[in-house]
Amino acid sequence: MQSGISVTPELHDAFHSFASDSSIFCLPVTITAESLTPLPTIPFSSSHGPEAFYASLPKLSSTLQPKVPIYLLLRKPQDNASESSLVALTYIPSNAPVRAKTIFASTRSTLVRELGSEKFAETIFATDEDEVVGEAVWREREAEGNGNGASAGFRREDLMDEKERELQAVRRAEEEARIGTPQRDIGIGGTFGRGNATSGMSISMPVEEKARAALRELRQGSLVQLAIDIPRETFTLETLQPEVDAGSVSSHISPSSPRYTFYHYPGSEALIFIYTCPSNSSIKERMLYASSRRHAIDIAENEGLKIHKKIEAGVPEDITRERLHEEVYPPQDQGPKRGFAKPRRPGR
Repeated sequence: MQSGISVTPELHDAFHSFASDSSIFCLPVTITAESLTPLPTIPFSSSHGPEAFYASLPKLSSTLQPKVPIYLLLRKPQDNASESSLVALTYIPSNAPVRAKTIFASTRSTLVRELGSEKFAETIFATDEDEVVGEAVWREREAEGNGNGASAGFRREDLMDEKERELQAVRRAEEEARIGTPQRDIGIGGTFGRGNATSGMSISMPVEEKARAALRELRQGSLVQLAIDIPRETFTLETLQPEVDAGSVSSHISPSSPRYTFYHYPGSEALIFIYTCPSNSSIKERMLYASSRRHAIDIAENEGLKIHKKIEAGVPEDITRERLHEEVYPPQDQGPKRGFAKPRRPGR
């Protein structure tokens, strides 16, 4: 999937200067006005060969903002002081707004291609700040690239502690859950169907009867929220609200634990599935909810519900009145048009 966003002349110029100036450590890049644009460069902390790269990593923290994706073009000096390699790193925080995640993820290949993919020795995707500024993580990547990883009898996973392995399992579960969705994924709008049994990763578990009953009672303006009882690994009913204004949906969602929320938008036939997963939730919660998301949808569909839209968010505050309205009534100049539209006259 491509976003249609392209590199600006300013970025081409900035990249040319970056590529030819060995004193520049990083060229940050962002997306503004639907174009890839440069940010101020970051110089090396020192100029003493390969170790200058690791010594300069802490300086990247100043460019990272909570919930804000960014591209970082980095220079890695080699043993030969006159040589260096370039790295294109895409940083998309796990709690970034879904639309920002989608735009940056779908544009990363465009950035590298238009600047010249042959100029980059590596392309890296990161979701945690430590994957950007952590010296140990970079040294592990270098060990793998030098053949000291899997080919030497161990993999990067073997170098991780238990928490790091769990975090990687969470990311894998989340990605597999997305791959298993047959059409456009969470947060992008559009309708979707049920995945097949062999696609992606999904965990099936018992469902309390009162949760099923609440879903059957879902009506216009009402909200049903399901949770997972972690010790029992069972779907439970968190809340049933008969009349909820679109502007107050977020107030019914937990800010500290993942939840599945089904909301029937008032005055419409649209049933919205909302999956929230706060970054401060536990590793086990994140892993279990990510891999059970499709099963939650199946539960609702088995009770006769037809889900029209689905949304993913890191925090409840992302579920705003405007966001919900846009999902149900998308702007007419965006996305596929429904039916046939009469062409506008020139100049109108």
